[in-house]
Amino acid sequence: MWFLHLVFVHCRYDTSADIWSLGCMTFELLTGDLLFDPRAGEDYDRDEDHLAMFQELLGKMPKKLALEGKYSKQFFDKKGNLKHIKTLKFWPVQDVLVEKYHYSKEDAQAVADFMTPLLDFDPKSRSTALDALRSKWLNE
Repeated sequence: MWFLHLVFVHCRYDTSADIWSLGCMTFELLTGDLLFDPRAGEDYDRDEDHLAMFQELLGKMPKKLALEGKYSKQFFDKKGNLKHIKTLKFWPVQDVLVEKYHYSKEDAQAVADFMTPLLDFDPKSRSTALDALRSKWLNE
């Protein structure tokens, strides 16, 4: 699932959304698994689970970004916390690659160094295509 968090809360987005997709595709090409595979729970819907998965992998979404969308109130409280999913289990991408896919720590860190800037919550600080092309991981 390559959907950008901004789509869920109905914010404006631009071509940096394609960079987000590149980050997701990179993981999927390397592992054969979806980076995010959300499911509805008893107290929350699939979209809120998707937002929770983003945060578990990437850290807490900045409050400003969480609250700026047309539908933000559906998913977030006034403090920028998810309304129905109260406990997040943080698991950064490098740890996922080591623990689940048995990557070496060095390889996992190199992949994470490439992927994480592609998945920055803030489109203004997300890597550009040129930044990605210049990455150390792609040029080794």
